[in-house]
Amino acid sequence: MGKIDTEQALEKITAWLREIYGARLQLLIAYGSAAGGNHQSKHSGINLLAILDRLDASTLDVGAPAAKWWKDQGHPPLVMWARDEWNDSADVFPIEFSDIAAHHRVLHGEDLFGNIPKYPELHRLQVEHDLRASILRLRGAYMVHGRDAKALEATLLDSVSSFLTLFRHALTALGEPWEVDKRKVLAAAAQRFQFAAAPLEEVLQARQSGGRLQGGKLEPLRQLFAQYLAIMMQVERALEASQP
Repeated sequence: MGKIDTEQALEKITAWLREIYGARLQLLIAYGSAAGGNHQSKHSGINLLAILDRLDASTLDVGAPAAKWWKDQGHPPLVMWARDEWNDSADVFPIEFSDIAAHHRVLHGEDLFGNIPKYPELHRLQVEHDLRASILRLRGAYMVHGRDAKALEATLLDSVSSFLTLFRHALTALGEPWEVDKRKVLAAAAQRFQFAAAPLEEVLQARQSGGRLQGGKLEPLRQLFAQYLAIMMQVERALEASQP
């Protein structure tokens, strides 16, 4: 069977996992852009997270056909948690848990993300860590792909959503209101961290519309990348400098 409509796919995977795991399946959710109405199918699929009573190799084996079918539909791999792992993870993944809590859709079970604990200091540390790690990856990608227009364009398009997620969390770490819409996040970050938003606006527009960046021409893409990288470094430095 080929790819099917998103809603049909969600119905099928939900029914399939219910059939496989029965009462052991405590929660199944869609989260992120799929739940928030900002999904761009060209660049991202539907994120699914399942929580079971326990997990071992045999549990994964019986769910493997459903997980493979889901991946073949063009979506990210199914995320699987044991309930006891989930209970102890809000302090380890404060960014991810905050994002899921803000935008998720329950497909089956009890909504365990409705009231999760907050860890402001750990959240800020993860934001700083993830920003720096993302900048390191961005630099590495440029050193490999900086003379390849197609790969450089893909690097920009593939990274902008993750950076805007980190901008959202950098803003909330500094006490700014929570914002989901990517354009509003960008505007708020540009104001708070004092950078010109135009380079990121261009990349975000191309990602959302499926258009090309700089006509796919190498030298303009290299110039755009230089501006893009400088913004990321400026935000990271500003967040570090704002520590109490």
